Amino acid sequence: MKTVQRTWFHRRCLLVPALVAAALGAASSGRADDSDLAQQAYDILKENCYSCHGETVKVKGFYVIERDSLLDNRGEDLNPYVTPGETEKSVLWEAAVRDARMPPDAPLTDEEQQLLTRWIESGAAFPTVVERDRPFISEKEVLGTIAGHLFNVNNNDRRFRRYFSIAHLHNNQSVETGDLRKYRAAFSKVVNSLSRESTIVVPEAIDEHQTIFCIDLRDVGWDDLNVWDKVVKAYPYGLKPQRAEDGTEEYKRVEDLYGQVFFDGIASMRADWFVVQVSRPPLYHDLLDIPETLDELLGRLGIDLEKNLESNRARRGGVFESGVSRQNRLIEYHPTRGGFWISYDFKKNAGRSSLARFPLGPEADLPNFKNFAFEHAGGEIIFSLRNGLSGYMLVDNQGNRIDVGPVSIVSDADETSGTPEIVTGISCMNCHKHGTRPFQDDIRESDAIFNNQAREKILSLYAKRPEMDRLLKRGSDDFMRQLEKAIGPFLQVGDDADKPFYVLADAEEPVKFVARRYDRNLNLETAARELGYESPSGLAEQIKNVSLARLGLGPLGAKDGTIKRSFWDSQESSVSVFQEAARETGRGVPVN
Repeated sequence: MKTVQRTWFHRRCLLVPALVAAALGAASSGRADDSDLAQQAYDILKENCYSCHGETVKVKGFYVIERDSLLDNRGEDLNPYVTPGETEKSVLWEAAVRDARMPPDAPLTDEEQQLLTRWIESGAAFPTVVERDRPFISEKEVLGTIAGHLFNVNNNDRRFRRYFSIAHLHNNQSVETGDLRKYRAAFSKVVNSLSRESTIVVPEAIDEHQTIFCIDLRDVGWDDLNVWDKVVKAYPYGLKPQRAEDGTEEYKRVEDLYGQVFFDGIASMRADWFVVQVSRPPLYHDLLDIPETLDELLGRLGIDLEKNLESNRARRGGVFESGVSRQNRLIEYHPTRGGFWISYDFKKNAGRSSLARFPLGPEADLPNFKNFAFEHAGGEIIFSLRNGLSGYMLVDNQGNRIDVGPVSIVSDADETSGTPEIVTGISCMNCHKHGTRPFQDDIRESDAIFNNQAREKILSLYAKRPEMDRLLKRGSDDFMRQLEKAIGPFLQVGDDADKPFYVLADAEEPVKFVARRYDRNLNLETAARELGYESPSGLAEQIKNVSLARLGLGPLGAKDGTIKRSFWDSQESSVSVFQEAARETGRGVPVN
C-alpha cells in the first residue's frame, strides 16, 4: 500500500514509513478519549492505507480517509468498509485486523490493530475541527492586499492582472496546513497546463501567508479578454461587499484602480474553483485553444501522420489491456518538439478491433495495408505545450474533438472528475502526472500476421522495447523538469525542502487532490469559511433564518449536516445558491 517513486520512469518500489509517534504512544498507553482516538485512527489509516486508497485508487470507490466513503452503503450483500460500533460488519477491520492481510507489505502492529478496533467499536468518529496556528484572514484584508498590489502596477498593465485566493481554505480549521501546499501547487500546475506561452510561470504570492496570488494574463496567453470573460461568466462566487467590515472601501479602491476593465466586478477568484473548472471542458478547450478536429491540431503542430507512417518515422506499441481500458490499445509516437502521442482505442477485442489480427492502420493513413487495418472507436492525444508541459485532446473515430471518453471504451478508476468518465484535461493530468507512462508492447512478437510485406511493416513500426522505453523516458523526464519549475516552489518547502522533487511528485497528484476535496459535501465549517465568517457559530445562528431554510441550507444546522457542492455553486437563476446565501446573510451582493 505504501509506494514511492525512485525514478520518474521506473516506479513501483515499496516504502514502509513509520507511524506518527504520538499515535503509537497514545495507542499503547490505554484507552484515549474520543477526540484522541479519532485522530490516532485517522493517522494510522493515512500512514498505512492512503497511498493505495487515496493517492491512487486500487479499489473503486474506497477512499480510506473520507468518512462518507468508509460508511457508504455498498449494496445489499456487501458490508460497508466501516460499520460504526460493529467490527464484524466492517470490511476494513476484517482486512486489517482479523485477517491481517492489509497492508500486504507490512501488516499493522498489535497496538495499531487494537486502536482501530476500539475506534470502530466507539463509533468510528473522524477528528473534529481543531484550532490551527493560522490567523483568520478577512475578506477586507484580501481586498486591501489586492488594492495595495494593484496600486504598484503600471496603469497600462493593470487590466491584465488577475488575482486568486485560498484564504477561505487557510481560514478553514479542518484543512491541514500542509495540505495548503497542494492547493498552491495545483493552482500553478493548472495555470501552466493551460498556458499558450513558452515560459513556466509561477503565480506570485502577494501576502505573507501565501493565500493571494497574482498572474498576468499575457504571461500565459490569455490576454484576449473575450476568452477570459468565459471564465468570469462561469464563476459562481463573485461578491461585492455590503459592509465596511467586509471591505467596501477596499473594494472601491480595486474598482477605481482597474477602471473600465472592472466590468465583471470580481476582485479575486477562488483558486480551488479555478483548478477544478478550467481543467475540464469547455473552459479547458477555450483557454488552451484546442481545435475542434485532430486534423487542425496536426496542422498547427506540423505533423503528417500518413507520411510518418509511410516512412516508418512513427513508432508504435500495442497492449492487450491498458490501465484505462479492458480492450487492447495502440499507442503511437510521432517525432516533433516534445513528442506527439496518439492512442487508438476500441470497443472490443473482436473483428477489426483486434490488434493481434489487424495491427496496421487506420486505413486512411496506411492505405496499402487495408486488409490488415484496424477499426478504432476513438483516441487520446498528448502533445507538448510550448512550455514543455502536456496538452490533451480526446477524439472520436472521425477525429472530431469530444469532451469525455465513453465509459464503454475507457474509464478512470481514480474518478478524478468525480465520475469514472475520462474528462479531457483533468483526468489526463492525473493519469499522466509524470508525463508519458511506461508500458510493454504485446504486438511486435505476438501478432497473427503471416503476410511478409505486412510483417515487415509491423517490425518497422512497432518499436523494440529499449527504443520505446527511451522515447517514453525522454518524454517523462522533459515533462518532469518543467513540472518541477511550476509546482516545486510550493511543494519543496518546510519539512519537505530537502526532499527530491520526484519523491514529492509521486504522492497524490495535486489537481486530483483539489478536485476530490472541492467536490465533497459542505459542512457548517466549510460553508461558513466560504461566506467569510470568522467562526462557524456566526453562520449557525443565521441558519435559523427562514430565508436561508428556503434556500435549502437547513441541513447545515443539524449535527453532521451537509449540503452538496453542486447545489452550493449551482446557478439556475443567474446567481448561485452561495451568492443568494451571501446576500441573505449580508456578506455581499452577487456580481458576475
